[in-house]
This record gives sequence, structure tokens and C-alpha cells, in this order.
Amino acid sequence: MITDSLLTRFAHALAARKGTEVTRVAPVASDGIPGDLVRLLSVVGGWRYGDLRFSEASQLQAEREFWEGLVDDFERGRSEIWGHAFWNRAWYPIATSSVEVFAHDPVGCFGGPPGQVVSFDFKGGDDWFVFASLVEWLTAFTEGLESDATKDAVYAMYEWARVHGKGARVPLPQERAAQRSEQRFAIGIGPWIRLCHADGRRWSIRERRDGYEVEIGEGDDIVKRKRTCQDPSREVRRLVREQESDGFAELFERQ
Repeated sequence: MITDSLLTRFAHALAARKGTEVTRVAPVASDGIPGDLVRLLSVVGGWRYGDLRFSEASQLQAEREFWEGLVDDFERGRSEIWGHAFWNRAWYPIATSSVEVFAHDPVGCFGGPPGQVVSFDFKGGDDWFVFASLVEWLTAFTEGLESDATKDAVYAMYEWARVHGKGARVPLPQERAAQRSEQRFAIGIGPWIRLCHADGRRWSIRERRDGYEVEIGEGDDIVKRKRTCQDPSREVRRLVREQESDGFAELFERQ
């Protein structure tokens, strides 16, 4: 959740670069928009930094429909503009420039947590840059805005995120069929490793970019858990060995 202090700091840093005053704005009706995004856009919606323009909450649905039209044409083969493959229909555009988009991801693509922020260059980029949360993105952007005023704040934001380990790059597939597939948003999610015990118990695990996901049991009684960790691959291997030492064995092909 965005703290009032972070939101105020970001708004003042952005206003200082714009040469304008921060004014209090009444929150708009959410209409299903994530709450933190509403709070942010209630303060800076419509503002610009260079040609980067922050979305207005009242225009979010229209902007989403615009992007959905572009990605529909690309996925259905009516367009060959591969840069439109970057967009996901579940996302909300936070800010857009002539080449770049920052979007709020409420579902957790690429094996990350719901609420992350994804950016991409739709004119010539070849990957997504992912911040784990709106808070981490705002923190990085604020640091960029408060850095050397002679430097571009967006560039400084990315540099700060890289130095502090606050972002990850996810490559866009090179093959056209893969670019058109919904599976492009599952990059970073590993295959299920399914184990079974001689007494019939089932246990499954798969790696995610920020941790791992476990399923215990099967059918209507299945229990699902997600955990975050620093080294998902290592943790998944450890947990599989632990289950195997308790008598579990791999049941299916990894899928």
C-alpha cells in the first residue's frame, strides 16, 4: 500500500521538475480500479513529464480499450506490429509517452506478485521491465526525479532500480507465434513438479519469479499456497528433496 508520505514525496518531486504546485484533488470513483492506482492518479493524473503523460482515472477504460484493440489485431494476425504484443488486457496504463508505457498489473504476470508495475518500449523494445509493486516503482521514480536535474528522471529511475535490485527484465519471445500466445505472460513461471506418496497423497510445486507455488491434495480438497523467497530455484529443489525423503516420488511429466 502506498503511504501518504511516499505519495506526497513523489508528487512534490514531479511538480518540482514540472515547475508547478501540488494541489489536493478529491479521489475519483474507483469503478473497479485498484485502490492505490486511484490514489496516485487522483494526485498526478493528467500531469506530464516531458512527453510522458500520467493517465486520468476517468479515461482509464478508454485507454485500456485502445490497447486491447491493438493487441487483438496483432494476436489475430490482422497486424504485424509486434510491439503491440507487450500489452496484457488485465493491465491499467499508468503513464504513456510516445514510445513507452508504464502499466499496473493486478494479476501477477511473469510469475510475479499481483500489483506489480510493468514497463515496455512499444516502438523498438525487446523486453518488459518489471517492478515488484507500485510502491517500488514510485520509490524508484521519486529517486530518479530527485537526482541530478540535468539527467532524464526516467533514465535515472531505471538506473536506480538496477543498482538497488528493484527491477527485473523479462524478454519478449522472438518467434511470432510465441509473441501472439497468451503464454508470453507466463514467462518466469516454471513447470509443475508433481509428486505422489504410496499412501495416495499428492504434492505439487512450481517455481515463480519471486518465489514458488505449492498445491497439496487434489480435486475439491486441494490446498494452494504461494511463498516468496530470494532464490526460487534453490528453494524448489530443496523442497522436492525434502518430500522425496518422506517417501514421495515424481508422478507425471513436468508440465
